[in-house]
Amino acid sequence: MIISLPPVNADFEAVGRRIKAIREARGLLLERLADEARLSHAELSMAEHGRLGLNSVQLHALTSALHVSPRILFETAIDVSKIRPL
Repeated sequence: MIISLPPVNADFEAVGRRIKAIREARGLLLERLADEARLSHAELSMAEHGRLGLNSVQLHALTSALHVSPRILFETAIDVSKIRPL
């Protein structure tokens, strides 16, 4: 399945949708990813819903915990069928 999203220009909502899609494809609960990325559960939830912009350090921590390149958060289409559970 390919998720098509609009181009990102500091669009917190689009980045949040990508984070959530990758997290779910990896089979991770929000709480586990938040813990691994050293974010509060509330911060990650707000980021996934586009209500909180994350700084570069937080984005790097999230992508490291998800085992993906930071670049994927800014691509317009993500093929989640190629993302395997951890």
